[in-house]
Amino acid sequence: MENNSLLRYAAGLCIVAGLAGLPSMLAAAQEVSFAGKRIEVIVPFAPGGGSDVYIRALGPYLEKHLPGNPTILVRNVPGGGSIPGANQFQDRAKPDGLHAIVVSASTVANFVFRKSKINYQLDKWQPILLSPQGAVVYAAPSLGVKGPQDLPMLKGKPLVFGGESATSGELRVIVSMELLGLDVKHVWGLRRGPVRLAFERGEMTINYDSAPGYLKNAANLVKAGKAVPLFSFGILDDKGNVVRDPNFKDLPSFPEAYELMHGKKPSGKAYGAWKALMQMGIMANKALFLPTDTPKPVVEAWRTAIGKVLSDPDFEKHAAAVVEGYPQFIGEAARPVIQDATNLSPETWDWIKGYLKDKHNVTL
Repeated sequence: MENNSLLRYAAGLCIVAGLAGLPSMLAAAQEVSFAGKRIEVIVPFAPGGGSDVYIRALGPYLEKHLPGNPTILVRNVPGGGSIPGANQFQDRAKPDGLHAIVVSASTVANFVFRKSKINYQLDKWQPILLSPQGAVVYAAPSLGVKGPQDLPMLKGKPLVFGGESATSGELRVIVSMELLGLDVKHVWGLRRGPVRLAFERGEMTINYDSAPGYLKNAANLVKAGKAVPLFSFGILDDKGNVVRDPNFKDLPSFPEAYELMHGKKPSGKAYGAWKALMQMGIMANKALFLPTDTPKPVVEAWRTAIGKVLSDPDFEKHAAAVVEGYPQFIGEAARPVIQDATNLSPETWDWIKGYLKDKHNVTL
């Protein structure tokens, strides 16, 4: 994986959480065995999506490194923006190490914004691995753009964007477009795959993908001249500054895109809200959890195993694309990131509520 300051910082966090107490962790892990067991991992989305790809890449290596070499079974529970699957995990998963869940930015966003429809307590689950993932916004060449430098050409042009809902993982994207001053029509009720197909057909004119989806799919559209990358969201460094995404160093980060559009750096309450949504949608994009009351030795066995997975040469060779280039937060190192992603300041909360009500007729 790429060796940069961000990764070194994250590695330090992982060491604090996973290696500083290595003797006790290993001792606890040695007391646990999943030999002959089947472990069910809930993915609260349809097969083939980012969360599904994430756990299916990790799965074989978890089988290799979890004590007793259990079988990992992935169970997809699609629908409702991941709410039914996450609720089901909260209600039914036993704290025995044999039940886990993968969540995404949409699961986090729904936890924050749609509390009347959820009963899951994501902030109390036991974090095993948290994986930031960047994202790239791209546009149709029919708009006349050829690259990021042409962003100002989009001012005043009607654009069409599709996604799941205004309060899902798409919120970080639509707020970005709002801050850039773009004129966007939103089409809701669509997953990322169908939206990308609609973009290819010309029904959508601006779109985004998380890093794995972009590298696997949208990058081919770019090569074919059917899409023009405009900017990435960037990623937070160890001082909380937005820097260029290590996987897309040739693309401006969102603050740079903002400066291209407006001739000044972003600031104020709106930008504060954007940074909060970045914590939610980029820094906490994918995560693997166990139930809240899972015994400590079992939790440590899982955390020790995931550390071994990430350092496994075979994983780095064949499956690391799902986490490539970004810091990985193991165990307790993930909690501050989750805390930042799920606790909004009063100013940020007021701005987001006002934006959703005024622009999308959504009341929080």
